Amino acid sequence: MSKSTSTERMVDYVRGLRRHAEGRRAIHVKLSALESEFKQEHYRLFAASALRGLVTKYGATMFSLPNADIVLVVKDASIDDIDPALNNIRRKLKRSAVVSRLDPMQGVSDDFVTWFSLEEDFDGFRTYIERLATALEAGAAFRDDLDKPLELPTKPLKKGELRKPVSREDAPLKPPARHVRMMPIDAPAHTFEDRELDPELLLAITKALHGADIAGQLRKQHIMAIIGEGEMMPVLVHKWIPRHALYEVLLKGRVLGANRWLDGYLEDYIAKRVLASTPSMANEDSLASSIRVTSAAVLSDAFDQFDESLSGAPRSKVVLEFGAVDILANPVAYSFASDKVLGLGYRISIADLHPLSFLAIEYDKLKGSFVKLVKPEGPISAWLTAETETAIHRKVDRVGQARVILDNCNEPADIDLGHLMGITLFQGQAVSPLVDL
Repeated sequence: MSKSTSTERMVDYVRGLRRHAEGRRAIHVKLSALESEFKQEHYRLFAASALRGLVTKYGATMFSLPNADIVLVVKDASIDDIDPALNNIRRKLKRSAVVSRLDPMQGVSDDFVTWFSLEEDFDGFRTYIERLATALEAGAAFRDDLDKPLELPTKPLKKGELRKPVSREDAPLKPPARHVRMMPIDAPAHTFEDRELDPELLLAITKALHGADIAGQLRKQHIMAIIGEGEMMPVLVHKWIPRHALYEVLLKGRVLGANRWLDGYLEDYIAKRVLASTPSMANEDSLASSIRVTSAAVLSDAFDQFDESLSGAPRSKVVLEFGAVDILANPVAYSFASDKVLGLGYRISIADLHPLSFLAIEYDKLKGSFVKLVKPEGPISAWLTAETETAIHRKVDRVGQARVILDNCNEPADIDLGHLMGITLFQGQAVSPLVDL
């Protein structure tokens, strides 16, 4: 499998935006500029969680870098949309001497945050990112050498647009830990504005993916056990390709909704390609690892290649995640697929369940070792009543607290919600960042 670091992926992604710079802004949050105390992992997790709303609402793409910095690229978000998240991060870091001495202004670069308008100066942004990547890969400290804050330009309809700060090269200090280039995914010949997934768009996506290193898009995120006020403990490391990230690489706009059947076809295609790439399922820092699959993918030759690549590794430490829609769309195929993998020693996770659907399904018949609920968007009162809470809590107890996961936990309050329902396993940006393999 061809692998890439987050730094390399960032460079490849930015280079691919040349034709898609319209309406895009970027920010570079420089946690590396702070005192060592504020470079600790929990501060980076907090910063990533604070910016997560831009990913959810605008489909932003976020890169967590080896030096603890974060680069975020977002389309159609104004400075007013971005700044509140940065203010939350600044408040969290207010004890830092670097942050406390600043007088931040909306949309103006300083020692902690650098702003860019890709539409205004794409080449400047690309050069900045390439310099940043060179410094990171060489282990050098990166400086953008601002002599003064950047002022907002006064061009009509470009309020808040920024140009790249002037900068100079830094000398390498130590060699990079890893440097393997991935084959870039080429965008379709025809790009689209925001739209629903339809046959034309599906054809364009699959053509773009043909021959590309799709496995290079794999991400991982830890699933943590959180009991009371105790320390978080990693239980699973889950690997999959987030659909929004794939669309961001391939398309000019966002895919606003999914056609269940076309989406299922695309998920089968991606799962087969990922399995055929034989990704590593090592789980040094957790009890087991999991990967997203479909029934069709498991019944294909791609899964046989994947299984063979594991050699003598215990299959009991590999969890295969099936989506609920995939299972219900073709229960016969799932029955064959589940029998196949259970016979080989793998374990199964049933994913993408609304908490109310969890109450309705007969979990035992699906043969899962884990069940993953997705925290619904919108107000909790729209789906959770006192009676529902009690019913979910009872079912969690019946299934087993060590088997039920609450996904999409992007705020600390989501963990409290899970505890309310008796859940102790959590996945999401509030728990662990989404990172490259």
